[in-house]
Amino acid sequence: MTDTKLCKSCGTTLSPTARFCRECGIAVIEEPRVDESVSTAPVETAAESPTGKEQVNEGVALYEKGDYKGALSKFEKATESDPALAAAWSDKGCALGRLGKRDAALEAFNKALKIAPGSREAREGRELCLRMLGSS
Repeated sequence: MTDTKLCKSCGTTLSPTARFCRECGIAVIEEPRVDESVSTAPVETAAESPTGKEQVNEGVALYEKGDYKGALSKFEKATESDPALAAAWSDKGCALGRLGKRDAALEAFNKALKIAPGSREAREGRELCLRMLGSS
């Protein structure tokens, strides 16, 4: 007895070696065999891990909810993922400032300004840090 295939498009019985359906012409695609001894659990790849911009967006959402520690964690991951992302450094400075870490915030704003000298947010954050450091 020979194994036969069915066309997934029109249901025509096909020979085991058929590459195309003789009725509708669709290509016959072999179903991959699953090796059940291999785990099928999802594995996070570099392509699936969040980008720096995605981390910034997640951090901003946390920041807006008042979760400055959570936001800082996201901004730190963003700066590690993409060190040239000025918004990540600037937002990191904002979160650090909210957590009372003014020296670290000033450093983050300075890094943002090195990357994007015209960044209004980084410039204003830096000025606020300098004023607060001067008044302590």
